[in-house]
Order: sequence, then structure tokens, then C-alpha cells
Amino acid sequence: MDSTYLPNGTLLQDRYEILGEIGRGGYSVVYRARDRRVGSEVAIKLLMPPPAAARLARERLRREVQAVRQVSHPSIVQVFDVAEDGPWGFVVMEYVAGPDLAVRIRERGPLDAESVALLGREVADALAVAHRRGILHRDVKPQNILLAPDGRARLTDFGSARLAGQATLTQTGGLVGTIDYAAPEVLAGARADARSEVYSLGVTLFYALTGALPPRAGRGAARTPDGGHHPQSRVADVPAWLDQAVARATAADPAERFPSAGLFAAALDPHAEVDLAVVPRSSCVMCGAAEPFGLGVCPRCARRADAADDVLVFVDPPAARAPRRAVRDALEGRLPSTSSTAHQSLLGGERPLLRVPRGAGERVVELLADHGIPARTEALARLWRTDVPTPIMVLAGAVTTGGLAAGVLASAPLLFATTPLVAVSLVSLATIGRRTPVWNPRPAGRSVLPLDAERAAARTLAELPNGAARTLLIDLLRRTAGSPVGPALLGALVVAACAAARQLAMLDRHLDAGDAQSERLTSRPDGLDALARCEQGRDALVQRLLETTATLSRVTGDAALQAALPDSPLAAAARDLAEEGRLQAEAAQEVVELLQS
Repeated sequence: MDSTYLPNGTLLQDRYEILGEIGRGGYSVVYRARDRRVGSEVAIKLLMPPPAAARLARERLRREVQAVRQVSHPSIVQVFDVAEDGPWGFVVMEYVAGPDLAVRIRERGPLDAESVALLGREVADALAVAHRRGILHRDVKPQNILLAPDGRARLTDFGSARLAGQATLTQTGGLVGTIDYAAPEVLAGARADARSEVYSLGVTLFYALTGALPPRAGRGAARTPDGGHHPQSRVADVPAWLDQAVARATAADPAERFPSAGLFAAALDPHAEVDLAVVPRSSCVMCGAAEPFGLGVCPRCARRADAADDVLVFVDPPAARAPRRAVRDALEGRLPSTSSTAHQSLLGGERPLLRVPRGAGERVVELLADHGIPARTEALARLWRTDVPTPIMVLAGAVTTGGLAAGVLASAPLLFATTPLVAVSLVSLATIGRRTPVWNPRPAGRSVLPLDAERAAARTLAELPNGAARTLLIDLLRRTAGSPVGPALLGALVVAACAAARQLAMLDRHLDAGDAQSERLTSRPDGLDALARCEQGRDALVQRLLETTATLSRVTGDAALQAALPDSPLAAAARDLAEEGRLQAEAAQEVVELLQS
């Protein structure tokens, strides 16, 4: 046997006697062992990360295990300790005498729908408890779901995916977990959150129902269909409610999945009433007007931010004919009701597409570029000094010259006096035309938010960069439409969510800076601790926003919760958001001080 593996009878720390190997992973070997001190069996996970990353990987896992030890749930395998004995590092865990889900399916075939739903509820409930503490599993898959002799599903190996030895604690571009079950956004390099784990569990349940992975798994994010994976496409007798729940959990867009593992667990109960409708994403989060560019808010509502320095966004198409045609098609597909004249003015740079607060200008240009629409911004005040189009200047000059000449020849003082006014009016109208956006939709309805909450939302959306914070805030705001919650409570919740989103964006910015200086920071004892706290704080803040979004969904779709208002969980959610943001500000400041030292 390979010398890197422990033979039976090996004694670790003069306490744990190895009884036999029960499994292997990419960077670990799991043994059944006896704890001589208490006389019970335990599982020992021997850690074998790449040598260059061994110290960092063990430190990461130690911190993760310390956090997981604080989580208690009957479907989470208990973790007792992370220890070392000479060259060996290992995790001591509860021993579960049963196969994992992958072995069970490989040996006996797919599970029936009822068993899959029960297993899914148990694992989703366990994930929900961990997520509320800001703890992600990072590698949900059948091999990490043990089937205990009492029939309960037990989730194991929290945080063990970190043994892969990424260069830093966070490493945005590094995949943590197993590719076959990883969410598309994780494959694309984004940081994981609870919705990523909902996706992984959804793929796991698809596998449990069909005995096969979806066609997309392992072949890149582009293969994930927008509507998610339907197990009914392979096994016809899967109940419709279970098929829909798995499909929503595995949607390509995180915003179209269940916002929390708890909501996924509820949807896996055939007797529960869970609203599976996806909130439309092509409308303004405040008034419901058409919003086809992914900005989240229409131009009219964006101006509620009370910004005195608005900018106009002009289309800046390339000179080549083919790209210009592509830009025209992209605009026509999103502005179907706009006249052809307006489209020509837009493409010619004579009229702006929209008007937004200055803080949103750069972000809007980036979002339009994602749709294949190159654009630029111009300050609103500057346009009064911008050259008027040449044809208008020529016309104004001709009118002035002709009118003055006619006034002299015909001895018509009135014509002589009014001609310059007509020319000035022509130039003024042209200037006003350059200030009038082509896309300025009328509100489709009235916002349910109080004025202060509207302004906070508009200001925050204008200033937040593209990323998780902005996306999460938009998803939350979309669920305020049609909400039965009173204006005061809803306003307090939105204000707290805006503050939390700002803090989350700051944490992400600091973590990205920490990634760039990872070698220097992780070589310091306080650097590793600070990055770990900052990342866990970031995950906790993301989870607070997701849980609040899930609670809004529950309140909107559950008559019993509506009847309980104003004693709704939303009041607690607003307080938790505000408190979490305050706590994580301290973690962010710690990283800032390290980066500056």
C-alpha cells in the first residue's frame, strides 16, 4: 500500500486507532477509527493537500471547521476537531455507518420521488441552518450525502473543498468544489452564495431521480438551460411539483432560483403552497415600467436619487457597417415602440438613449456593452455648450440672412426684428432635442415604497457597481411590488437593505484587494485571520439579503403570514440587516488597515 496512507492499527495522537479505509477524495482519505478515550467509533479524514499549499489549506479548513462546530442540525455530520500528529493533519468527525448517495444509486439505481423529496428537504434544511450563520458547504454532491441506518440523509465535509489549495482564502476566479455540481456563476469565477448551493443540491436531486447527470454538467455554464433541468425529461413519472422545484433550483440565472435553501426545502413538500413563479426581470423595480437593459430601475425612477449632476447616455456605434447593424438590431429589440426616426437620431448620436444620475453613468455604459451596445456619457450641463448639428446651424444662418435681407429690402422692421428670434428658437429646439432621451418610459404604476425608501433605493442603485450587492438588492426590490406589507415596515426594510448592499460592495472590494495581495497578507498570522473574518462576514451579509428576499416571497404568497402582519418576520429581517451591516463594517476596516500597513 502507498506509504502516504495509514495502515490499520496506526494510532494518531495516542488516541485514534485506525480500523480501516472507507473512502478517498482528491485531497483526503477517510478512515473508520476508534476513539480509545471515549470508546466510540469516529471518522478520520486525513488531509493531503498539495505540498505547496498545505499550510494555507489546513489553516483555511481549521477556521471552517471551527465555524461548523457551532452549527447543530440532525442532518449535519458532527465535526469534533481538527488535529495534527507529526506530518499528518486530520479532521475528526462523527462516524455514520451507511453508504453515500452516489454509492446507493450506483448499486441499486435511482430513488423514488418520495424518497428524493424527503432527502432534499433534510439536506436543504441543514444548508439553511448553516447559511444563516454565514457558512457555505462549497461542495454539495451525492458523495457528501451519507445515508444513515435510520434513513436520515446526513450532510458531511463542510469546507473540505478548500483542500484544493487555492492561492488565497477567497480567490474570486478559483473554483472551489466539484465541477459536475457547480453552479454556472461559480464556473464563471464568481463567489458562491446560498443560491449556488441550491443549484448543487438541485443537480444532486436530478441525479437521485434519474441516475444520470444533466447534459450541461461538466461541459460549461452555457449548457445550463435558462429554465433549469427537468428530471421529467428523463423519467416521465416524476411528479410535476417535484420536477418544477428541481428545475427552478437549477436555473442558469441565480435570481431565478429559490433565494434560500429554506424555500427550496418548502417547495419539496407536496402539501406546501410555495409560489414557484419567477419575478420578471425586464421591469423597473419601483414603478413596473419596461426596463429592457438590465439596469433594474427606469430612467424616471432613477432620477428620484435627487442628483443635480445627471448625465446623458449616447449610443456610440462603430463605423463599420456590420457592427453598426448589430447595434441597431439590439436597440430595436429592446425599444420596439420607438419610431424609426428616433432610432436614426439615436444611432447618429443626435439624441441620447437615457438620462441617469452621474454615479450610474459608468455602470450603465458597462451594462449596455454587455448587450452589444457601445455607449458614452455626456454631462447634462455641458450640452448647452455642445456644437449644434451642422444642418441646424446652416438653416438658422439661412433664416437669419434671408430674414434680415427681406426686412431691409421690404422695409419691414417687424421681419427684421423677429428673424433672429426664429433662428435662436431653431438652435434652442435642436439643443433641447439633444437633451431629450429616446427612452423615457411613463411609469406603469405607483411604487409601494415611501418617499425616503424610494430615494435610498434610487441613490444606491445609481452608485453600486456591477456585482453581487447590486444584483441582490435588485432581486429584493422586485419582490416589494404587490407586497401586502405596510409602507412603514417595507420602507424600513428597503433602507436597511440598501445600507447592507453598500456594505457588501465594500467587503467585496476589500476582498478583491486582499486577493491581489494574498501572498503578503497570508504570510502574516493576523492577515489570514482578518481575511477569514472578512470572507465569512461577506457570506453572512449575502445570506441576510437572501433570507430577507425569501421572507418577502413567503409573505406575498402565504395568507397565514399576511394575517400575522405587522408581527411579520420582516421586522426582524430589517433589524438583522442593519445589525449585520454594522458588524461587517468592523471586519472590512480590519482588512483595510492590513492593506495599508
